[in-house]
Amino acid sequence: MEDRTLPIWLKAVLVVMAVMQLIFGLTLLLNPGALTSMWPWPMTAVTTRLLGSSTLVSVPLALLSVWFDRFSVARIPMVMMLTYRVMQIGAGLVHLGRFDFTSPTTWNYFGGGSVALVVLLIGLLRGASLGRPVTGAHSFLRGSAKLDLNRGGTLVFNFMGVLFVILGVLFFLLGDQAGFMWFEAGGNLTSLTARLFSSPLLGLGLALLLIARAHLWRAVFVPAVGMITFGAAGILTLLLESASVQPPTAFGYFIIATPVILLILGLYLILPNRSNLE
Repeated sequence: MEDRTLPIWLKAVLVVMAVMQLIFGLTLLLNPGALTSMWPWPMTAVTTRLLGSSTLVSVPLALLSVWFDRFSVARIPMVMMLTYRVMQIGAGLVHLGRFDFTSPTTWNYFGGGSVALVVLLIGLLRGASLGRPVTGAHSFLRGSAKLDLNRGGTLVFNFMGVLFVILGVLFFLLGDQAGFMWFEAGGNLTSLTARLFSSPLLGLGLALLLIARAHLWRAVFVPAVGMITFGAAGILTLLLESASVQPPTAFGYFIIATPVILLILGLYLILPNRSNLE
């Protein structure tokens, strides 16, 4: 299938999303006390920083998709960002009574989120016929090099993808009953927070499953950068808030390990020997 560029309206929305999420994510990661003026419900410092870390994932997904300007590169990132939006709006609707509709934050959460959801959905469904035929190529994308995960790598990505999807579904369905899988002392987790954090788990899980089925290396480079971003920011969060990290059960240790796992998987994907020109 012929590869195509992204339409200007899609690129404009992606840039706006990236700028807003960069400001929001960095603010929460570096200054969790700022949450009270930016978010409609309270969270602990470590959960606030982790929210900032998960928000930052969308920044490279959006900006690199615009920079490389090819649907084959943007497809998996758009699946990830669309999943984030669907699950975040879903979490908000389940807990609609917690929102103050006189607050600009609420209107941005639902209004801005809905606009981004619709734009991403149209871009994903129609991307193969929108834009213009690609006439040039960024050398950094390694041309039409095939993705070479090998059998072991494919198995790992499939396994981790299924596991992340299951965890995301469980966090959304169980709400505060998922505290036994959390990493703070006493399973300190509210229903709204649990459902909010199901979105990055599901988005990353779907990305891992799609990566295991990708054929071209250029299709997985941007998701790999997103995973590295979350891994680095998540590790920084855990280091800054190490005193708060006290998993109530063994399940919580896997959540702690998630940033490290994603960092390793992302770095694995960008290695030179992951692409094969033959």
